[in-house]
Amino acid sequence: MNILSKLNEITIDNNDRIAETDRKYCENQFELYVAAREALQQALNIIKPAYEKEKSYLNEYRDIDPIEKRLKEIKEQFISNVVHHFSRQYKVTLDTADINKKYDLYLTHHDITAEIFEQLGGFNFEEKAVHELIEASKATIYNFNKYVSIKKASLSITDFVWWDTWGWDGYRLSWNSKKESSLFTALSHFENGSVKMLDSLFEMYKEIEKGSNHYDIFSKYELNLEKIKSVKVFKNSKITIEFNDHALAQEFANTYLKK
Repeated sequence: MNILSKLNEITIDNNDRIAETDRKYCENQFELYVAAREALQQALNIIKPAYEKEKSYLNEYRDIDPIEKRLKEIKEQFISNVVHHFSRQYKVTLDTADINKKYDLYLTHHDITAEIFEQLGGFNFEEKAVHELIEASKATIYNFNKYVSIKKASLSITDFVWWDTWGWDGYRLSWNSKKESSLFTALSHFENGSVKMLDSLFEMYKEIEKGSNHYDIFSKYELNLEKIKSVKVFKNSKITIEFNDHALAQEFANTYLKK
């Protein structure tokens, strides 16, 4: 069964339990947030009545508003810390804005994790990461039939690599190009199931990012992995990936490139 078939069989289950390390992190963040919130709230509870009685020295905009602003800020920080923890840990895209709008100062870490599972859309974290990885890889190809070709065990994509030829680095990856990173991550997942880029591909990526005046980036990068044999980039923006057989090249193309 290929990867796409497995993804199609996923059933919705938002009751997946988070890992123990994640639970401890969330609980710790909640405790820190509550302590900070209560300290600011106590200060506000003292200043507000005093201001109502004596407005000669206390000022609403300089004494009250800053505390109320900080209460909003630490709520946003609490949400951001928890959400970004899961986003970094599991390589998934998550949003904080909707959670912040939905809850007041008295939200808990349970509220946040519930919203995170809602954002997963029926996937668990691992499945969501794979889904996003595949979609990002597919998004790099605008016309599969025009730009992607397979000849024996080699897969080539024309007009793919975005070169920047300004400056002293020769040919180097354009600073705003994410296509190559998405492709290399997809190749890594195809090779070993990880959503993290393989060290060998990461090393190649960093070299072509640095430029041809620093590394021999137009030579063939021999990988000799179980599925992937080599990768080569060209000045004309073509990239060629050599797999260990034709079936692997076709499987990668169908799974990670073809919409």
